[in-house]
Amino acid sequence: MIHPKTCAVTRGGNEELGMDRHHLASMANEIGEFFESAASHDEAVAAIAQHLKSFWEPRMRREIIAYAAAGGGELTPIVREAVLTLKAPAENR
Repeated sequence: MIHPKTCAVTRGGNEELGMDRHHLASMANEIGEFFESAASHDEAVAAIAQHLKSFWEPRMRREIIAYAAAGGGELTPIVREAVLTLKAPAENR
């Protein structure tokens, strides 16, 4: 069963499962709040990115990276910065 707050059906020619970006942004911002208060800016960015890399499923990371790359309006600046460090090196070129 798919929980309605974590997933949504999107349509783009065919149906596919997409993560709810609002929910992902909210979760990422909570992680950011925790690490931002406990470290310097650079350490916080690295810790947020590491947490997302270690504990989020690849599909969640792909969705939040795409959201951040498109502007990520609901993400705090430090979280957006951390998320964008998760992009594969080939994508950064």
